[in-house]
Amino acid sequence: MVRSHGLETSVRRGAWLLYFLGRMLQVTGLLVALVAATAFFGTPSTTAMLRMMLAGVLIFLPGWWLARKDPRA
Repeated sequence: MVRSHGLETSVRRGAWLLYFLGRMLQVTGLLVALVAATAFFGTPSTTAMLRMMLAGVLIFLPGWWLARKDPRA
């Protein structure tokens, strides 16, 4: 069977793009959660902090799902 070199390279490149997109989403979600924890520390607005933390988690989870598989494997 003859393989096309261009197709294999583009599939590998797509895997790397998804991996780095996942990592970027993970870092963004962690930063949102960190900002929520520090911005609302000591304030009575617990609901706003929890909503912002939830937003961070909802950003982090798709990133974790995308970056689970290492493209080097």
